[in-house]
Amino acid sequence: MQQKVVIIGAGIAAHALANQLYSQFDVTMITKKKWKNSNSFRAQGGVAAAIASNDHWRIHLEDTLKAGVYHNDKALTELMVKEGQSILKTLLRQGFPADKDVSGQLLLGKEGAHSKRRIIHAGGDQTGKYVIQYYQRILQNKIHIIENQLAVDCVIENGHCTGIITIDNKEQYVFHPADHVVLATGGYGAIYDTTSNDETTTGDGISIAYRAGAAISDLEFVQFHPTMLSVPEKQNILISEAVRGEGAILIDREGRAIMKDQHPQKDLAPRDVISRIVTAEISKGKEIFLDISKVKNFPQRFPFITSICERYNIDWKKGTIPIQPGAHFTMGGVETNEHGETSIPRLYAVGEVACNYVHGANRLASNSLLEGIVFATRLAELIRNQKPLTSSTTAPVTHRAAISSFALPEKADLRKRMTAFVGINRKSNTLRKMSDWLGQYTIIKDQPLYNISLSKKQIELQHMLLVANLVTNAAESRTESRGAHYRIDYPDSVVSWREKRIYHQLKRGVVV
Repeated sequence: MQQKVVIIGAGIAAHALANQLYSQFDVTMITKKKWKNSNSFRAQGGVAAAIASNDHWRIHLEDTLKAGVYHNDKALTELMVKEGQSILKTLLRQGFPADKDVSGQLLLGKEGAHSKRRIIHAGGDQTGKYVIQYYQRILQNKIHIIENQLAVDCVIENGHCTGIITIDNKEQYVFHPADHVVLATGGYGAIYDTTSNDETTTGDGISIAYRAGAAISDLEFVQFHPTMLSVPEKQNILISEAVRGEGAILIDREGRAIMKDQHPQKDLAPRDVISRIVTAEISKGKEIFLDISKVKNFPQRFPFITSICERYNIDWKKGTIPIQPGAHFTMGGVETNEHGETSIPRLYAVGEVACNYVHGANRLASNSLLEGIVFATRLAELIRNQKPLTSSTTAPVTHRAAISSFALPEKADLRKRMTAFVGINRKSNTLRKMSDWLGQYTIIKDQPLYNISLSKKQIELQHMLLVANLVTNAAESRTESRGAHYRIDYPDSVVSWREKRIYHQLKRGVVV
């Protein structure tokens, strides 16, 4: 009998892992909504890999470490860029989608904080969609796909993870026994009001892992992308960094280049730097735009962005697109080693939900898809060498005990407060306001959610509240500024904080 692998999530890491395992294992992919609801599917950028003749993985490594303010685990970061180079070359030979010129040469792009052109794109600005569809064609009818089920809790037996409990649209719990449970749920960008993330990325995997007893780390590091489309309707639409890589610059309504004299790399400076500058300009009442007038063949190079502008009646032909920053990527998550193992045997994490320290305090552009592919490949190798579980797990008892006076906030209210109080610019009094506001609600930390009478909507809110609480605590604890974590009241990086991490673990509390 084949071993069972249950993957929670449907992004690049989930698909890359399933692609490696389907021929030898009974693979099930469970997704919160539909198969295409993931940040990976939305990714406009590309996959970074040092495959050009004038590039080298060592240069890619240094760019990654520099963007991460050297908070990265150097050995694992080297592993990612080095193995990523060979993995991408192999995938390209196998038909992995990539844009090429008329002569068949790869069209490599350049993005912020990269010193070389090394970004592999597909479909112009639709790389994520093309890559996910590439894997889906391979996996069609080869794995089990379960849609519209929200992951609730891990099942832990004798210290090992033996399955996962989900809840469906009929408010019924479903137990999925497994030899291997993989969290590939993405990050927690959707606990913020303005975000490029899919609405499903609410930190579920981190919440589940924390309640199971796994170690969580680096949650204070939330990357805000400087260029999200600014329209009256609240829409989580990103304007890819690749647009600036092709020559666009940031300007105000008077045409002043706001990044001039602000950073040596100007409009291709690290994302945290540009986001803070754009936020400062907006706080003065100014509108900020991307000047795309110097981008050649804009509609051909960026067909998705062109169509989005036209949908919202933005005349891109005039050369400007209104923008604002938004939560984009979360560097923290469930702590893993180089194979994707968490601190709980048989529970793994891969992709943005994992924290393996390769991104440091601020992720380098287009390294996220790379990370997902590289560490999914490594996790697959580990799982292939594991023996099946010997325990005969039965479905846990699910007495749904009611809690009296159980109050939960509206999701929109939580997201607005996280943006206002734990956003791009942080300080002690606003972080304390967020902690106090969260303190009025019951946040279930030390017992399984499936034992409590909660609806699917309430369970998602519990995931969001727990993660918001952990992020706020981490941001309060780090009394310095580093990378994407910026404290107005502690604006400098402090030597004593270098290479220190803030851990959260159920039985240990907060540990620095």
